[in-house]
Amino acid sequence: MQKKFLVLLLLLILSICSTALAISPDEAITIVSVKNNFLMPNETTSVIKEMIKYQGKEYVVVATKSGTSITAYIPLKNSDGNIASLDLEIREIIKTSIIYTEITQLKDTTTPASWPLSYSTKNFFYDLSTDFTGLMNDAISVQTILNAIGTSEAKTLASKADAVQAKAELLSKQSKEVSTQVEEGMKLENSYLAAPDTNLSIKYETAYKNYFSSISQYKLDFVELTNEISQLNSEISILDPSKLTVEQQRSYQILLTKAPLAISKASRTNPAKIDSFLGTNDQMRTLIEKVFANSKSSDGYATTLATRKTRNEAWKAMYGTNDTLIKLNKSFETLEKAATAILSEENVTTWAAKDSVDALTANWSAAKIRYNNSEYEKAKSYALNAQKNVQQIIQEGQTSTTDTTSQDLLIKIIAGLVILVIAVFVFEKFIMKKKTTPEEDYEKP
Repeated sequence: MQKKFLVLLLLLILSICSTALAISPDEAITIVSVKNNFLMPNETTSVIKEMIKYQGKEYVVVATKSGTSITAYIPLKNSDGNIASLDLEIREIIKTSIIYTEITQLKDTTTPASWPLSYSTKNFFYDLSTDFTGLMNDAISVQTILNAIGTSEAKTLASKADAVQAKAELLSKQSKEVSTQVEEGMKLENSYLAAPDTNLSIKYETAYKNYFSSISQYKLDFVELTNEISQLNSEISILDPSKLTVEQQRSYQILLTKAPLAISKASRTNPAKIDSFLGTNDQMRTLIEKVFANSKSSDGYATTLATRKTRNEAWKAMYGTNDTLIKLNKSFETLEKAATAILSEENVTTWAAKDSVDALTANWSAAKIRYNNSEYEKAKSYALNAQKNVQQIIQEGQTSTTDTTSQDLLIKIIAGLVILVIAVFVFEKFIMKKKTTPEEDYEKP
């Protein structure tokens, strides 16, 4: 008993821990746009669905948008906030995200009565099953009367009434099957949209394929039935009663009141109502099939995500918090801050590692240029080299103030001596010469 209690307690604790680890929509957006930089300029973010399952694991999917258009899907593991890494994993999650997003948007803009998998559609076909059963009974009555008339023309029409009866019976059966199909599909759809699961995406798409396939066949059979009824009614209307016996004429009068034209009355199946439904259904089929076709573009979105992941890695290397550099200098929170401080006008000449300073100048400049040109792999590579340069520069440190002063003093002394030598030379060459020249001239005889 105690063991069972401990097991239950452990499961409860694990459940609570699991819930505690879950990330909220706001946290997911922060991970994408603040802690990382997956957004392009002027993009916004929104959470598609808080929980989308893949192989039993839950993901929060963030969409980046340019205006109202989704530009990227970013699936984050609900357990730790890390981005999904496996190619198949990413494609399947994005595929499910597209289906969920677009079907939800489509449902929101469609009346319940027009939605294929709905109670309205289910009840519509259930009622049609009853209507076609009534039509089938009418056709049997017509067939019986035609057989009672007994002429060759009537017997021919009786066989056509039999065909109408068979088609009506078929449509009654199909109506009931479609009603059941809609009910099952509706349950699947509600479950899928409430908790999207990649394992159910194919099953969900197949449910719509099967439904639309059933409606296509239904439409063909209904058109055949209406044509057969129209032909039967037309031929009944041109029977010549003058060739009939009194008894046959009585049957003929009864026939006119039982004719399948009753199908057009409100008490029976209304062809116009069915035609309207089938027309709306064709429109919905086009829109829904487009959704599933769009979901096949998950490969393109997966490629976009891969590019953004590389871009984000370059961004983190250049502008993200850099724990390695912080350990060397607390003010160097990012590589950008470190490079800016080291290469500033007042500091650039003070570092002992002159070669590393030159290398940092080149690597940091190249990293920024490559990043702006969308060459993210190269930008990341240059940034990592620049980080090594910063580390070397910080390790070797700056030249001391005493050494700098001595060097400056030595330079000043050398400059002074040069000026002094030049002054002496000028003095001896020109000034002394001017003084001695007249005396020499005076001594000459």
